[in-house]
Amino acid sequence: MTISEIEKRLHHTERKFRRSCDQIVLLNEQLSACQFRYKKARKDERKSQRYPLRLRLAVIEGVRNMFYDYAYRQAAEAEQMRNWMAAHVIDDFLVEDAGLEVL
Repeated sequence: MTISEIEKRLHHTERKFRRSCDQIVLLNEQLSACQFRYKKARKDERKSQRYPLRLRLAVIEGVRNMFYDYAYRQAAEAEQMRNWMAAHVIDDFLVEDAGLEVL
């Protein structure tokens, strides 16, 4: 792969990371709102409303955790690409400074 291909892939990976972080923020807001409704239903002893809210809480938490895992993988992949690019750019500069041709 060339450095320009890696840069494109890095840009795409970083964009996916940012979008997943945005989704995590939205899911945290949904989770907070649902937890508020659940606590109010528990305080008011409305058992018929608590069960669906508990299910919704479980689903939102599960989806949020999956987004956390996805964002973590994207960040790790982006870091690996940045390290690869940095190593190759440094190697290219060292080769050019020594007066050798880059293959």
